[in-house]
Amino acid sequence: MAIRLASPLYLVREDCERDLAAVLHRLAQIGFDGVEFLGFFGHSAQQVRAMLDREGLEALGNHVPFGELSARPQEVLEFHRQVGCRFLTVSELPLEEFGAVSSRLDELAQKAVQTGIRLLYHNHDGELIEHKEGMEVLEYILTHTRPQSLALEPDLGWIEIGGGSYERYLKAFADRCPVIHLKDYYASDTSKLGRVREFVPARGTAQRGHFEFRPTGYGILNLPKLMPLCLNCRPEWFVMDHDLSYERDPYEDLRLSLEYTRWLLSIQPSDR
Repeated sequence: MAIRLASPLYLVREDCERDLAAVLHRLAQIGFDGVEFLGFFGHSAQQVRAMLDREGLEALGNHVPFGELSARPQEVLEFHRQVGCRFLTVSELPLEEFGAVSSRLDELAQKAVQTGIRLLYHNHDGELIEHKEGMEVLEYILTHTRPQSLALEPDLGWIEIGGGSYERYLKAFADRCPVIHLKDYYASDTSKLGRVREFVPARGTAQRGHFEFRPTGYGILNLPKLMPLCLNCRPEWFVMDHDLSYERDPYEDLRLSLEYTRWLLSIQPSDR
């Protein structure tokens, strides 16, 4: 199974603001196959594509709010087609009157497919903490949208941080996970975490389980147990994602994440 490995640009977003080309060069030197954008930092589609081609990197995708995509679908999709994105992660889905939102996603997905793009939804911890109609919000979104209209980009660290079961989601939606985020973290007591996004970018205090983000493979996420479940989903991409490096060098964190993930993949049974 040829799985490609991508770096998120969120971790180095301030550097991207200053010099996107330099960041892409550095990530290519580390050895990533591609990157996941969070905007294009004022560059045109042609400029971004030229940077990627120069470094031999692929554009996994980008994150776009639902309202922006819904208001300007042709413009947004064409821009991402020119960049080379095959996925577009839709954020800020309104939960009120979700039937209408789901119908609009059907329409947008049809337009996206025509440009070679698949729509994704990426979770944080809130979608596991919050509930709607007796379901975790993440489950509610997935069960009220069609698989062909909205795929899942599960962030396994956020699922666990939010108190959800990554095992349940990977099994229930195994045919719907083309991109998987391997976010790792540390906590001395996960029962104390609560809403982690309330105190980041600081680390958690003792009252919040000494939480901190870690490079993939260097935290408490059980990645050896996770990997067979992930591979059963037949993903196209893994993203070694963590949101903060604190006082550490983020590029060194990314290198460690990449090396660990490659090693973990290398020891999986060959019949996969």
